Amino acid sequence: MSSPQISLHPLLILTISDSHARIELGSSLLPPSTPSYGLIFGTSTSTLDCIDGQECVTVKGEIDVEKAKVQSDLMKAVFPDREVVGWFKSGEEVVKEDFIQHSKISSLFSTNLFLLYSPLTSLLTPLQFSPSTKTFTPLPFTLTTTRPEKVALESVERLQVVDESSRLKGANDLVLGLEGMEERVGMLREYLEGGRTELKDDIMGVLQSFQIHLKEEKEENGVEDLVA
Repeated sequence: MSSPQISLHPLLILTISDSHARIELGSSLLPPSTPSYGLIFGTSTSTLDCIDGQECVTVKGEIDVEKAKVQSDLMKAVFPDREVVGWFKSGEEVVKEDFIQHSKISSLFSTNLFLLYSPLTSLLTPLQFSPSTKTFTPLPFTLTTTRPEKVALESVERLQVVDESSRLKGANDLVLGLEGMEERVGMLREYLEGGRTELKDDIMGVLQSFQIHLKEEKEENGVEDLVA
């Protein structure tokens, strides 16, 4: 059996890692540590071009093939040139259930590509099933991208930098605000301690409580670390 040339796109890689992350972070109905499964969409010519992916509904740890067929039809309606070229799963190794799953997917979509994503190493391993040996064989692949994908990735990168900068600025503004309030409370306390005024004891009690609250806020927001 000849090995196809395989190219993986950034959108597919992001889809697979995001699918796993949602489960691990509790943003899915599935319990954490449950493998994520999905379909790989692309084109099949001289090269198996793996462009995009979609997470699949699972029933008792297996892809719901009926719903997978609906996903394929919907993708075909929007992108007529794309078809199911394989399936993916998150996990550290191939298990016996993967052979059963692969048989169902390959029969339904006439594909022989299985992409295994390792959450521990973030490595992607394209695999091809060999009927003669009854095993999965690793396949070489290349990373490729299109102009729109490059523009999208650059935009996401810029947004991440701006977002991180905004968070740091907001934290520093909070630190400066807390320090300014602490300084003014200290000045007011010194003024009251040196003079006379009615309700002095009540005011001093409020100021003391406020100073304690400010100290707790500074510690909670890591003021010392941020200032350093």
